[in-house]
Amino acid sequence: MTTKREQILSLMNEQINFTAEMQGDVINISNDEGVDAFLVVGEKQIIVETILFPSNAVKDTAALDAEILRTHWFVPLSTLAVSAIAGEEYYVAFGALSVDSKDEVIVEEVETLFMNVPEFLELYSEHLQ
Repeated sequence: MTTKREQILSLMNEQINFTAEMQGDVINISNDEGVDAFLVVGEKQIIVETILFPSNAVKDTAALDAEILRTHWFVPLSTLAVSAIAGEEYYVAFGALSVDSKDEVIVEEVETLFMNVPEFLELYSEHLQ
């Protein structure tokens, strides 16, 4: 019996513009533009996230954080957070959905996240060094 993670891995590899591979408990998904996303299947939800930029590349984190709180909803279906990765902090964009989501909804979430990365980078570029 295949697991939900294995089903999603197969689903991602069926997409024309994606390649996906399992790395431990995480599915690493790349699009044809070189953007990577990381998908984790939990008990109740699926989280897919992509790294935007390191915190140390931000001129004034308080100013950026305040602007994110006022503007992140301009970009649909993705949320921003700060995540610790290998001891470093990064701004990430992510989406969350139910483990019971239909295949097309999972694909849409990943596609939307990939489409939103350039928008987030443009929206917050003035805060980067």
